[in-house]
Amino acid sequence: MDKFFTFLNDNFLAVLLLLSLILILVMYEKRKGGTKVDTGEMTRLINKENPFVYDLRGAAEFNAGSIAGAINLQPSNLVKGDALFKASESDCVILICKTGTTSAKSAGELKKQGFTNINVLSGGMMNWTQSGMPLVKN
Repeated sequence: MDKFFTFLNDNFLAVLLLLSLILILVMYEKRKGGTKVDTGEMTRLINKENPFVYDLRGAAEFNAGSIAGAINLQPSNLVKGDALFKASESDCVILICKTGTTSAKSAGELKKQGFTNINVLSGGMMNWTQSGMPLVKN
């Protein structure tokens, strides 16, 4: 333990810089998108909140298997007033993609448009299938 404190003392600026960068990264990730939900929380939301569930993957991936009730939509259609995107600012919206990256980015865009209840499936469809959750083929 003494070596640890000696290291901290000798490298104070480097440790301070590292902690600052980690804090900035965490803040950036929080701002980037909506609330990240796991498969259990998503199932609860679907059963209790009656959300709009949008699958942002391509049509071929969507048709191969998706979550029941999900609507296939491209990220470019996630715009207020778009005929395919029916959610209002206060509706519960869940975004799904393959890994969760596209969904998080799209959630950030929806937040900029004034949407307040945006959720992103953490890990995307890869997490959903690895968790053994059911899929429907379209």
